[in-house]
Amino acid sequence: KHPQPKLKMKSSVAMLIGLAAVAIDPAAAFIRPASIRSRPASPLSMSGHTDHEPTSALEQRNSRRHFLGTSAAAAAMAATLTAAPPAYAGAKNSVYFSNVKDGDTVPTKFTYKFEVTGYELSPAAAGLKEGTGHHHLVIDGPKAFVPPGEAIPFDDTHKHFGKAQTEGELELAPGKHKLTLQFANANHQSYGKEFAKTVTVNVKAD
Repeated sequence: KHPQPKLKMKSSVAMLIGLAAVAIDPAAAFIRPASIRSRPASPLSMSGHTDHEPTSALEQRNSRRHFLGTSAAAAAMAATLTAAPPAYAGAKNSVYFSNVKDGDTVPTKFTYKFEVTGYELSPAAAGLKEGTGHHHLVIDGPKAFVPPGEAIPFDDTHKHFGKAQTEGELELAPGKHKLTLQFANANHQSYGKEFAKTVTVNVKAD
């Protein structure tokens, strides 16, 4: 019997298998030899059961990818929750009535309250300033807003709040009335549809 050639053949086969593994996955070249990683056999392994650990390069990469994917998903969810605006926040540029909504019933004499977002309130006497203006109320007007740049007239159906008031009292006859809140600049020139809000109210006799 000649055992030596068999040992050489086994060594050659092992070397070829190792080279093939490196060619398929270069990262495998950095895995420690099994003799270094091996631990004393546990009772489970002796009975035919083995502990499965992510010792291969592929398993390690899959484990890292799973961890990174989970972390990225958690970070994205946290960012979404943090960046989400409050549900009650108004539009960037808008005006609205803060104490009455479309279809509400109000008494003949009622104080309407106004709000604006995006621009700032400024008295007409302060002159033209970019991003500022004051409120106007159009009573039963033909349109839902005053076209941009158009001057709002001074008459009984167009109320001006040129002192930058945030509320105004109206006395209306019983019945349905359409009220348009319109924001405009110091020259009473309308900012158009973006800064207009129309509601219909039911005025009830006292």
